[in-house]
This record gives sequence, structure tokens and C-alpha cells, in this order.
Amino acid sequence: MSYFVQIDSILNKLFTLREYIDDTEDYINIQIDNHRNQLIQLELVLNAGIMVTSISATVVGIFGMNIPYAWNTDPSAFAWVVALGTLVPFLLFVALVWYARYHKILA
Repeated sequence: MSYFVQIDSILNKLFTLREYIDDTEDYINIQIDNHRNQLIQLELVLNAGIMVTSISATVVGIFGMNIPYAWNTDPSAFAWVVALGTLVPFLLFVALVWYARYHKILA
């Protein structure tokens, strides 16, 4: 009879150990999911930044070509192009981040 008691005790310890291992695996998976979500959020912000930067680069590329424009002689045209080429992408980036936070895509 004592063998059955010892075997039952060992079996209970093994079941407890299996539950502990399963709980630890669940905890690790939760931590991994949390880090994955943080990386996805960072990727979203970086992609939005790259997109608005490419808009500015496109404007610079177009005006860097030697194409004659009718308003090339206007002295205030350069200031307007620089101001709008900086302000519009910045406002677009702010709008994208606001949209992502409003819809709880970003924390």
C-alpha cells in the first residue's frame, strides 16, 4: 500500500510541475505578445514618418530639376514652397498619429 501512496504523491507533484510549466509558458507568451505589439506601434510611427518625409523629398526633387516655371522669378515663391513643403508633411504626420491614437491603434 505504501508504494501506491508514494506513486500517487509523485504523480501529484508531476501534475503540479506541469501546471507550473504551463503557467510559465503562458506568462512568457504574454510578454512576447506585449513586445510584439510595441514593435508594431513603433513600426507604424516610423512608416508614417517615412511617408511624410518622402512627400518633402518629392517636392525638393521636383524643384531641384532645371524646369522653368512661370513663377520662378517671384522672390517670395521659394519661401512659400519651403513653408508649405515643411508644414504640410508635418501636419499630415500629426494627423496620422492623432488618428492612430483616436482609434486606439497607438497606446
